[in-house]
Amino acid sequence: MANRLKKWIRHEFSTVCCAGEDYLAFQKDARADLRKQASTAGYKLHKFNKNHYCFSAVLLDEETRNYIYISVGDVRCGRRWYEEVLYRTMAHEKDWTGGPNQFCAWDGISAALSGMKIGKAYSR
Repeated sequence: MANRLKKWIRHEFSTVCCAGEDYLAFQKDARADLRKQASTAGYKLHKFNKNHYCFSAVLLDEETRNYIYISVGDVRCGRRWYEEVLYRTMAHEKDWTGGPNQFCAWDGISAALSGMKIGKAYSR
């Protein structure tokens, strides 16, 4: 994990009606780190969906055209954003139901993605 993301593990995020400046800075750091982890595993950050104190992303293996969905829950819930990153296969880039939910820690995303490349692609 990038050093700039480690500072967010124990950060207590602001709670306001719009995403706070601290969350926006975190989201920027998380996006950069996710792009790096995805690239290490042979995926490209295809789409990044900004939300209110949470985010999701779609990753793409350009070689196989396999898609992976990643979701980080509300960061105001302590370390949960770091410890429970949801990921699953997608049949196509707009398959929001996808394969079975799986979870890993943030710094384990690259290894989880690499493991998925070994398995079969999800299809309906």
